[in-house]
Parts: sequence; C-alpha cells; structure tokens
Amino acid sequence: MDTAIFGGTFNPPHRGHTLLVGAICRALGLARCVVVPTFQPPHKAPAAGASPTQRLEMAALCNWGVPVEISDVELRRGGRSYTFDTLAEFHRRWPEDRLFFLMGSDMLLSFRQWHRYRELLGMAIFCVAPRREDDRAALQGAADSLRAEGGTFLLVDAPPLEVSSTWLRARLAAGEDVSDYLDPAVLHYIEERRLYRGEDGK
Repeated sequence: MDTAIFGGTFNPPHRGHTLLVGAICRALGLARCVVVPTFQPPHKAPAAGASPTQRLEMAALCNWGVPVEISDVELRRGGRSYTFDTLAEFHRRWPEDRLFFLMGSDMLLSFRQWHRYRELLGMAIFCVAPRREDDRAALQGAADSLRAEGGTFLLVDAPPLEVSSTWLRARLAAGEDVSDYLDPAVLHYIEERRLYRGEDGK
C-alpha cells in the first residue's frame, strides 16, 4: 500500500495544512494518510499556547478532505521530533508500504538542515506543494538538486493559501477574526480553552 505521512507542529492546524493533504492525496491516489503532530520541533523552540496533547486533539478535529489517521507516535517518543525516527517507525510498522512524505515549500528549501537528511532521501517519496505560485522556480531547483543526491521529490499542485500558524497565533492574540483559516471545530476548541490569548505570535 502507498501511505502518506504528514508531520507538523499544528499550533494550530489550519486550512493551509488540510488543503495540502487533500490535494496531494487525491492527486497521487494515496489511500492511507497519517497525520503526525510533533512533540518538539527540532529546529525551533516550541511555541506557547497549546500543549502537545491539545495540538493532537485539534488535528483530530480538522476536516482533512480525505480519510486520515492521527498518530501520537512522536508524542509518545517525546524529546525532539525527527522525521528520520518517524519514518523508520512507520517502515517497521508497514514494511511493505511505500511512504510518501508530504510537506510545504519551506520544508523543502531547508531539507539539507534536517537530521540525517542523506539517509532520509531513501526512506520516502517527498511530495511538495508550493505555498505561492512564485515559489515554483525555487522549489524546482531545490528538488532537482536533491534528486541528484538520490532522492525522489514530486511537486504537486495544491490550492494556494498564504497562511501560517505563527500568523494565526498573532491574529488570535489580537482578538481578530480568523474563521476563514480554521475549521469551525478547531476555532471552537481554541475559544473554549482560551488558547493563544495574549501571545505576540512569535
């Protein structure tokens, strides 16, 4: 079976995430998709506002556009969440599957900074959706360069939505309307628990 893996901090999960997953899974005909919230991102300090468990619960409330499984594999592992460890875990779990790792454009452009990135190249097919149309040339160059090292990288069209969790946290802290960018169930969860109040979004 072909299995999609989509990891992220999801602090909070937003429609940019769900549009990317739905578009890539439908375009490539991926029947199984696993969404994996990180415990602690490896390259940045965890942002305040929501605990790992709350981020997992918000991810489970999203309408991803395709059937997904929400995995707590990185929360159970604890510590810094490395893609290498997560892909190794899913290879052990489903040794016959081809793994497709879904990611946004910023992740591709920083790929060589990832933990054990050369080994990662052989562990999955990496699927990237441009966040903006003018990202495409830079992404194509990065993908071509990594293909030369043995990786498999696919650029897949997805509906562009210029939004980030950092931007959303700042808007939520300011009390602004972000309903266009969040699933109603996620927005209700945030409001009910008074998450992201008084943050500066950094």
